[in-house]
This record gives sequence, structure tokens and C-alpha cells, in this order.
Amino acid sequence: MAKKTSKKSKSSSKSKSQDKNKPANKDIDSEKPKKDADLEKKENKAQEPSTEKKEENSEETSELSEEELAKQEEEKEKQLRLDSFRKAGEIHKKVVEFIRPQVKVGAKYLDLCEAAEAKIIELGGEIGFPTNICVNEVAAHYTSPPDDEHVIKEGDIVKVDIGVAVEGYTADGAFTVSFNKDPETQNLITAVETAVMKGLSLIKPGVKANEVGKETQKIIKGFGYNPIPELSGHSIERWQVHGGKEIPNVAAPSGITFEEGDVFALECFASTGTGNISRAPYCYIYEYNISADRVPFRGKVTRKVMGWIGNKKKSLPFSTRELIKEFRTGKFAIRELTNSGKLYQHHVLREKKGIYVSQFEHTFLVTADGIEQLT
Repeated sequence: MAKKTSKKSKSSSKSKSQDKNKPANKDIDSEKPKKDADLEKKENKAQEPSTEKKEENSEETSELSEEELAKQEEEKEKQLRLDSFRKAGEIHKKVVEFIRPQVKVGAKYLDLCEAAEAKIIELGGEIGFPTNICVNEVAAHYTSPPDDEHVIKEGDIVKVDIGVAVEGYTADGAFTVSFNKDPETQNLITAVETAVMKGLSLIKPGVKANEVGKETQKIIKGFGYNPIPELSGHSIERWQVHGGKEIPNVAAPSGITFEEGDVFALECFASTGTGNISRAPYCYIYEYNISADRVPFRGKVTRKVMGWIGNKKKSLPFSTRELIKEFRTGKFAIRELTNSGKLYQHHVLREKKGIYVSQFEHTFLVTADGIEQLT
């Protein structure tokens, strides 16, 4: 269309030039370059793709760009995950180095918990799991309540379990310190440390978790102790310290297969007893139950606590001590939330009185040909 319009205009100008005098012709001639330039511009425009074709090309480019952006976003998320796990692991190492010398006779459990968690925050991490100080027969999940007066005594075997989170990704690790001179406990720590390190050396893509459990059980038994079957290693996901995959502490008929990119915590427990644990009637660690039904709450404090959990903790476990620092009357909210099923309770787990338990744990990333130890 544009090209035809240009031709008609040129013919009309030529007809008029024959009826007018030379000055007029001179004027018209003087306009010619301008008209020729205009014509060239129109012809060039006519040769350009149509609007429809431009839109079509634009859509194709847009689709490609979206795909590329999606791929970039996916790669960015993968890198964030790796960077966060690694940073959490580095902080964990520094916290362990900081807190280990403070684990000594006369030290208060509460002071150790507070010091470890303050160090985590100072180093740029978050509390991924409340610091556990589990002594003697207590195997797991004891963290000091706000008024805890317990102190480490001669003869105690103390397990320190620390969780550090960065962007919701947690590095989980534990060690044991003994102040016990009973010959029966002499190799209790060596047993779990040897078992964990041997287990780590076996892991690579394609290996089954039950093969690792079989080997760690064999080592602990070889030292004359019993593993605790109910406590196992576990996968770690964002905002979930205990993911859906397990590394058993004992031989099992089947197990998950390790894949490159997986992050797990391998932890072993050794007991001077039978290895059977029970749940204590008290609990100081809670976790938001993401599968619970939505329930409206009347209490103002309870609603605020739910907001704090949603904004700060997500589904990471927290202690009553941490909560009460935020809300002085938070205990009442815990009761209401627990009764409604909104909170999952991590009860203290223990062997029989008079029994000693040790623990050792490391978090690792499965690589193409083995593992990268993170803690």
C-alpha cells in the first residue's frame, strides 16, 4: 500500500510542472530531493516485515527468553542451595571449635546452649536446630529450658548436637566429650567416630543407605556396644532438618540409593545398654506441622507466635527458650498450638538410667565420585 501511494504522488507533480513557468519548475525541482528522500524512506519501510510478522518474531523471542530465564533461575536456585549449605557448614565448624573447650565439669547446660546459639547468630547463621546437650543415658533432643540449672559433673558423658541454618538450609553435626573413667566407656566415643567416618568413606552415587547402616552397626558392635536403631541419619531439605530419606544405624533389608546432589547427615549412636530408647514425658523442642489443618486461634499471643513461626522459623525446629525470648507468655501459646496439632513435639529420647550413650554426626553433600563433607 505505501509503495502505490508514492507512485501516484509523483505522476501528479509531473503533470502540474508542464502548465507552469520555469520559476515554478525550479521550485518543484528544488523539492525533488526531499520527495525522493521521502520516497526512499517509504520504499524501505515497505520492505520491512509486516506488523504481524514483527509480533510473531517478538513472541518467539519472548518464549525463548522466558525459557532461558527459567533455566537461569533454576541454576541460581541450585547455586543458592549449595552456597547456603557450604556456608552453614563453615559456620558449624567455627561454632564447634568455639564451644568444645567450654564443655567441661561445672559448665551449665544452659550457658552452653546460649553460647553456641549466640555464636551462630554472630557468624551470620540462624539456629537450624536448638543446641542439644544430652548427658549420659539421654540420647537426643534435650535443650535447656529457660530456667535450667543442670551442670556437667565428673563421670558424665556429654553429647553436643548443633544445627546451623543459612537461607533455610541446615548443617547438622554432633560430638561427644567424656568425663567418665569407667573402663566400659573407654571406647564409647571412638566407636561412633570410627563408624561415621567409615560410613562416609562408602558413600557415592548408586550406593544403598542400608549398606552403610550394615557397616556402621558392625563397627559399633565390634567395640562391644549397641547402636540405637530408632535414631538414624537423615536427608536435609530446605526448612526441613529431617528430610524424608534415612540412613539406618543398623543392617536393613532395603534402603534408599544415594544420588549426586543429595545432602544428608550421617549420625551414629553407641550405647552401653541394649540400644532401646523411650520417650521422656517432657519436651523443649517444637516444630511447625506443615500437614496440620488450618485452625483459627482466639488467643492474641498465640496468633503472634504463629506469625513468628511463619516468618522466622518456617518448619525449622525451635526451643521454648528461643520462643520465650520473643514472647514472655509464649508457653501458653505452645500448649494451645500443640493441642490443636499445629506443633510437632521433639520429645527427649533416652536409654535406661545408668546407661551411657555417645553420638557423632557429620553433614555431607553427595558428589559425582564420593562426598563433600560440610561440617
